[in-house]
Amino acid sequence: MANQDPTPRPNHRLHIVLIPGFAGFDALGQLRYYACITPLFQTHCVGNEVLHYFDTLPTAAVVTRAGRLQTYLGKRMARGEITPRDDVILVGHSTGGLDIRQLIWDLRGRKEPIVVDGGAEVKPRDILERIRRVVFLSVPHWGTNIADWVHAHPICREAVVAELRAAVASSQCLVADRIEDCITGAAAWLTGAGLLFAVRDALSEANGHNGTPGPMRTAEAHEAASQLGLYLRLMASDFRAIDDLRSRVPPGAPQSPAHFTNQREKELKLWRDLGINVRSYATLGSRPFHFEPGRPAPTWELAMPWTCPELAKDLNPNTDIVYRACYRACAGGPFTWPMHSGKVTRRMPGCSDHTLELWDNDGIVNTASMLWPQGENVLVPADHMDIVGQYKPIVATSGEARQFQAYDLLKSDSGFGDEMLKEVWREIFDFCRGGRRKNQ
Repeated sequence: MANQDPTPRPNHRLHIVLIPGFAGFDALGQLRYYACITPLFQTHCVGNEVLHYFDTLPTAAVVTRAGRLQTYLGKRMARGEITPRDDVILVGHSTGGLDIRQLIWDLRGRKEPIVVDGGAEVKPRDILERIRRVVFLSVPHWGTNIADWVHAHPICREAVVAELRAAVASSQCLVADRIEDCITGAAAWLTGAGLLFAVRDALSEANGHNGTPGPMRTAEAHEAASQLGLYLRLMASDFRAIDDLRSRVPPGAPQSPAHFTNQREKELKLWRDLGINVRSYATLGSRPFHFEPGRPAPTWELAMPWTCPELAKDLNPNTDIVYRACYRACAGGPFTWPMHSGKVTRRMPGCSDHTLELWDNDGIVNTASMLWPQGENVLVPADHMDIVGQYKPIVATSGEARQFQAYDLLKSDSGFGDEMLKEVWREIFDFCRGGRRKNQ
């Protein structure tokens, strides 16, 4: 059953499937999760590759998200979009990488066929044999401290989701202009946080009174409001992925791939037997705080105001409050060095050569958790969202209700820019085709 030949065969298509991470999506209105990747695909790929964007469930349990991915691939095969002669390459960002691992683990043990489109059957083995390569981007293979932190503060998370749902419910009313400004406009102006500009734009796009008037704008507003409303309802109803991402194993909960212990060696053997080639990109954010080298960072406690990121800011002022808060929450916690951790095999240009610390992270995931035991581990100077193209504001087309189509969601001052994005994704597409780096 192993795929021994890593080189794409003539006249066979390569299906590259981009899988988003936690709270991810394919698109919300005009906003794409993987920003600016399609033009790079058109530039670097030669004709037999097909690019797919998978629309996942934002915060559902990993096993649920992996089941959705299983159905997605089954449909593509049942409909003849992916043929038995084609190959599939899965690219997973953040939680999307855990979805891939869960998918492969589930397919290897499934006996019954996958039934799609009202009765069409696809054998699990047929999907498994098509998967030839996997690319991991900022994946928390052993969990991340920030998930433990969010789990410990559920009231904050519930309040944010509830407030956004209320804003969406009124986004097609004239009063939405005031709601948008009050909730996000002033906060974005005060902090310079790209994340808040993104929220404001999403609400603005769902408001039919914004943008160039006309039937199309009205239809787009209804569609954007519907997508955003469904997205937030899904988050409000199923937030179980946060337990799957915790570095501390939740008691009594089914284990996610981040918590595989006894299964870890079996999983690695399965991947070797299948002949799946792997490459991992581990993102390393700038350090906005001083922590003692060689020791864990203290946990950020909300009940202790002197540990607040704004008060504790002491190293890099060229960051925003969102990045500082996320970095600080991710730095301290129960995450420890993984037993089966991989090693950094290469650093991209501009990446710091300092020793990787337990508290180093990209604002969302501890960098040490991203090192997969198989294949190459490439260290990238970037925050968690830089690598998927969300590293700078990109102005939307004139006349649209949305001001930007991409954002600097975590203002980390990582140094990540256009050239780094092109280089990383050129490498990814070369790897998908079976090519090698230019210095190999």
